[in-house]
Parts: sequence; structure tokens; C-alpha cells
Amino acid sequence: MNHSTSKLLLACTGALLLLTSCGNSSSAASTSMFSSASSQSYLDKYGYDFFAKDKVPNEWVAEVTNKGTVETLTYSTHSYALEAALKEEVTLEKSLNVYLPYGYSQEKKYDVVYLLHGTEGEGDPENMANYWLGEGSNKAATTLKVLDYMFHSNKCKDLIIVTPTYYSRVEGKVPTAEQYAALKQELGETSSEWEKDPEQTLWTRFFGQELVNDIIPLVESEYSTHLVNDDHEGIVATRDHRAYAGLSRGSMTSVNSIMMKHMDCFSYIGSFSGIWADFEAFKKAMETTWANYPVKYWYNGNGTADFSLEDHVTFKDNVLSKMSDRFVDGQNYAWVNIKGAAHAYGNWVVQMHNSLLVFFNK
Repeated sequence: MNHSTSKLLLACTGALLLLTSCGNSSSAASTSMFSSASSQSYLDKYGYDFFAKDKVPNEWVAEVTNKGTVETLTYSTHSYALEAALKEEVTLEKSLNVYLPYGYSQEKKYDVVYLLHGTEGEGDPENMANYWLGEGSNKAATTLKVLDYMFHSNKCKDLIIVTPTYYSRVEGKVPTAEQYAALKQELGETSSEWEKDPEQTLWTRFFGQELVNDIIPLVESEYSTHLVNDDHEGIVATRDHRAYAGLSRGSMTSVNSIMMKHMDCFSYIGSFSGIWADFEAFKKAMETTWANYPVKYWYNGNGTADFSLEDHVTFKDNVLSKMSDRFVDGQNYAWVNIKGAAHAYGNWVVQMHNSLLVFFNK
């Protein structure tokens, strides 16, 4: 694998993004299905100070002395999704961003969180790896401030944050409707998402391959992590030092790709704003293929004004009622539903904060 590293320190300037909602949550909040709780209630239930308000506190985005840095790695990879649909080899060059906490040292071993975006509507379609961390983005500037605040305040362990993108488009390589349909049948899927938006759905099924085959060996060999051997066996051996979290379709990826196909490589999962997965297929995978790979913590977050809420609640209820031997609310599972929060960055940066409180603490 060829890769190069370019270093850049992101200035934390620009407008600070506060949590806003883009819809009226009154009807959703009127039912227990969509109810939210106070931060104190979450603290009492989970033992973690999960934030549950629709406004980012000023202290989260205040200037701190000890600031982390962001570096960019470039690498060669396969477009596993396009290869599955087109039945031919497709390769490309990509980049990702890496946040290193203040005082990062090669003398210390760090845990790693892989943090994914959602559909490109809220980001730079040319490089969605910049959604969470990247130059010239107000969202990225806010993310960096929140991370600096958390590490400066000792709210979470020192760790490395990696923000890749699941998009692997290659000019001239576009599957036909017939090829999408054939792949859906090959995978044994029934989800209507394949008809609604086949390209977006495709990425959520195959990104795990790029993450495990290319990104993890690249990142965790470049930096001081717990990985010793960068083959699959080595990645599995260090799963307790690795987390995945994503928003929207990145959350869809958390179940459809990471948990159902690569649970041997991760111990911590964060799903923000929706799941959109076949529960029975998920249950089967977890109880058969991954029966010997426990999830140490699965953090789930949504908002009362988020259009993905109903789907997420349905999946949550199935998990907690039908998989109680694997997931117990308050032990290795959390559900945080923020009143007034919509399907937007302001919701997700709070969910990121909350998930980092629990990752690697079990």
C-alpha cells in the first residue's frame, strides 16, 4: 500500500455552530416512543454525563491552551462497492484526516475512533473526509474545538480520531439499475433503500472492507497504537482498542457493514440518527458469526425532531427486547434522544461528545 502524510494544523476560527432543529418536534414529543430525558436522568441511568440539550455549551467551543493537530493521509484502495456491482477491479486514490490530541507521543499507545459522515448533502461532495475535520469548514472548526475541550478537560481518554469517507466514486464506473438489482439479490437483501437510492445504499454495505483492509493498517501503523501486526489477525487481536461511529448513512454503515460483517475488528460502536437495517439479519449475524465477539458498548443517539427517529426507535426496541443476552440498556447500551434536535450537525457533534465519554471505559 502506498501512502503519504501531509500535516496541517486546523485553525479553530470561523462561526461556531450551535445545535439547531429544522422541524417542529411537538407532535413527535407527544408520544412516549419519541420522548427525551434530561441530562441528569441520563447520568442517573448510565453513569455518564451525557449532554441532552439542543444547544452546544459555550465552554465546549472556548479557546484552550492545549490544542490537538490534524494530519492528512493519502492512500491507494479498491472501490470495493463498485467492484461488487460491476464485477471488475476498480482502484483509486483517497485521503482521510487524523486528529492527534495535544501532547501526542510515540512513547504512548493510543486507542482509535473511526468517525464517519453521512450523505453528502451537508458536506463537500469532493471530499467528505473533511466533514468532521478539514480545512475551510465551520463544522470541522467546531469539531476540533469540542475535541480540544474534551481532552483539555480530561472528559475522555487520550485517543486518535480518524475521519475517512465511504465514497469511492471513479469516473466512468457507474453501475446500471440492473447491476444494482442483481447485487441486491446476490446479498439476499429486501430493503427498499436499494430502490430509493441504490448508490448511497451501496457504500453503506461495503465500506467496512476498505476500513479493515486498507485504512486500519495504514493509520495504526503510521501512529502509536496498540496494533502490532497489521494483518487481519493482528487487527482482531486489538479490537478492544478500536471504535467506529457514524451519523445518518454513516450510522447505517455501523450496522449494515461494521457490526454485521466486521464485528471481530471493533469493540465499541456509535450510531447517530438512524439504522435502516434488517433486524433479523443483524440478529442472526451477531448470534452466529460474531457470537464470540462481545460489543463492549453501543452508544445510540437521535433527536425528537430528527426524521430518522422512528426507524432508530424501532430497531432499538427490537435489540433490547430480542437480544437481551447481548445488549442491556445501562450496561453496554445507551439511548440518548435529544429534545428538539434535528437531522443535522448540531445534533451529531453532541452525540460524538457523548460517545467519547464511554468509548474505551469498559
